[in-house]
Amino acid sequence: MAYRTVSFQWLPRSRTQWQTYTDARTAAARLWNDMVRRHARLRRLQWTWPSKGRWERWVRRRYPQLSAQSAQQLVAEFLEAVNAARQLRKNGHAEAEYPYRLLRYRTVVYTNQDARIRSGVILLPNGKAGTLRIRIPDGVAFPGKIMEMRLAYGTLSVVCHVEDAPHHATTTIGVDLGVNTLVCATDGAKAVAVSGREAKATVQWRNKRLASLVSKQSKYQKGSRRHRRLQKRKYRLLDKAHHRIKDITHKATRKVAEAFPNAQVYVGKPFNAAAQK
Repeated sequence: MAYRTVSFQWLPRSRTQWQTYTDARTAAARLWNDMVRRHARLRRLQWTWPSKGRWERWVRRRYPQLSAQSAQQLVAEFLEAVNAARQLRKNGHAEAEYPYRLLRYRTVVYTNQDARIRSGVILLPNGKAGTLRIRIPDGVAFPGKIMEMRLAYGTLSVVCHVEDAPHHATTTIGVDLGVNTLVCATDGAKAVAVSGREAKATVQWRNKRLASLVSKQSKYQKGSRRHRRLQKRKYRLLDKAHHRIKDITHKATRKVAEAFPNAQVYVGKPFNAAAQK
């Protein structure tokens, strides 16, 4: 069983679609924030944490700008985050944190029961907020059965289930992740090391530019024209840096895959905090 994600950029073009888009992302953030507050209060009072079924009944009809399936998916993601943090703490990782951030907008998740494709157009229902209509770009194809779709700011990601043919490993390799050396792989006889200085330089460039924009933005009133323009520049900068890092890591893993075809891989845990990021 394998999953592949196909992502492409998209933003609404009409005022009606923008309103639907904003309402859905705001409602998703409001649902997440409500669960964060309730989780913190229940932990403080040391009360029993409700079951998933009870949370799904609680969320019903409370957020009319979301479809029922999207609301249930957000509840499931929050419960998974809580359970993951709880298990890490039980295993001795005291630094693991429960969800605590309050959001203004959040990614909206659509199941394959909600999302529909009609004549090259993706239809995403959002309850009373309306339906988003997203035209599939030319050249974009989905490799398998659609499982879910995730709508973030400027990006739609489609998760597909692909029947993966079994591959018999011809060798076994160990992989170590780092910063100056992004990836180092070896099978005992041959070794491949990919420099990570380009990724490190990209992160430094992003941080330097971001600090400059934040400094400029602090001089203007929030909501003003110049403040909004600088906010757009920040988003463009972060997107550009994200795409660069994604391209660098993809090329690095491709070099390892070409050097050791059909290999079984064991990846060492990155103890370095910078490598984890």
